[in-house]
Amino acid sequence: MTVFGGIGFSAPWLLLGLLALPILWLILRAVPPAPIRRRFPGVALLLGLKDDESVSDRTPWWLLALRILAVAAVIIGLAGPILNPSEPQAEGSGPLLIVLDGSWAGATRWPQQAETLDAQLTRAARSNRTVAFLTLTRPEDLTFQSADVWRARLAGLQPAPWQPSAANITRAIEAMQSSGGFDTLWFSDGLDYAGRSDVLAALQSQGAVEIYQTGANVMAMAGAVYEDGAINLSVKRALAGEQREVILNAQGRDPAGNSRILASIPAIFEQRQIDASAALALPAELRARITRFDIAGQRSAGATTLVDDALRRREVALIAAREDREGLELLSPLHYIEKALAPTADLINGSLNDVLPANPDVIVLADVATVTEAEQAALLEWIGEGGMLVRFAGPRIAASKVSRDTEDPLMPVRLRAGGRSV
Repeated sequence: MTVFGGIGFSAPWLLLGLLALPILWLILRAVPPAPIRRRFPGVALLLGLKDDESVSDRTPWWLLALRILAVAAVIIGLAGPILNPSEPQAEGSGPLLIVLDGSWAGATRWPQQAETLDAQLTRAARSNRTVAFLTLTRPEDLTFQSADVWRARLAGLQPAPWQPSAANITRAIEAMQSSGGFDTLWFSDGLDYAGRSDVLAALQSQGAVEIYQTGANVMAMAGAVYEDGAINLSVKRALAGEQREVILNAQGRDPAGNSRILASIPAIFEQRQIDASAALALPAELRARITRFDIAGQRSAGATTLVDDALRRREVALIAAREDREGLELLSPLHYIEKALAPTADLINGSLNDVLPANPDVIVLADVATVTEAEQAALLEWIGEGGMLVRFAGPRIAASKVSRDTEDPLMPVRLRAGGRSV
């Protein structure tokens, strides 16, 4: 970069175009302006007249000056003028390697990082330095090219939704060692990971290293856990600091099928603590529509946790043989089954014809020996569509002849005849 009187030029050789301005002035003065055509009926009276003396008009001097100044401004603009240019560290000599962590932790401030990258590439272009990029989450061989080439590719750089793995670190170090000496600008996402010190040592062995790190506190969510009727959410931040409240959103679909925030709950980081938690209690119908949880204002893969069927309480239909007499509750075939399943499942009671239209996840037949042909056909169709049938044996099944001589399609195995010897 060349500096004249406090103004620097990234392409000073373009200023040689100013030498052509006097020639352009002479050309513009020699060429008269184009005539203006106007129709006037009285011109017919002048036909046949001749002017023995003709004088060509010339462009006014002030118009010539404006045109020359416009051309000069274009030439100076193309030369890349910079007022009071500084000399940052990025402006040096020799190849320059730009290293990006490129992980999920940098996604929140990725637009700001892209602006800084563009500024660094501009400075490298002024010093005619070749530049190579190395993204630790997707390492490739180093290719040193013009900074302007990398500026054109800058919009295509995107962070990955993971951190650099051990294989990524090994591949990146091999790429560094296969190249000659270079200086490094390392854009860190602010998180530590295995092999980070090895990358730093490999870079320092090649030349000077300057590290850029965002001051933002990176946050991440753990998987949601459903326990005791509530969804337990936990959040972690990279740096302990002052007390801070963050909002956790439950995202899902409304009855119309549109994605929206179904519920929100605050989580508070206490002073000097890096962990925060919250418990969200929702109705079963609303809980079943949740697809993910995220941290408000944090746009990264780590600030989002997807939801599977673990948050949905299963619907279990309990069916037992009917008795005409009233028995003790503890002797009911469903008593202990209900006690075991009630904390984790929604229980449905009724006959087979009543519960099958509800399409439960599981149907439990407690000591039910036989069913009607219509009920058997409906059960087989429900099982074929993915339903699970659980049968508990008892005195009624033992006393019946079900699945003895022929295999019953609703029994897993054929039953042996006779009593048991204990």
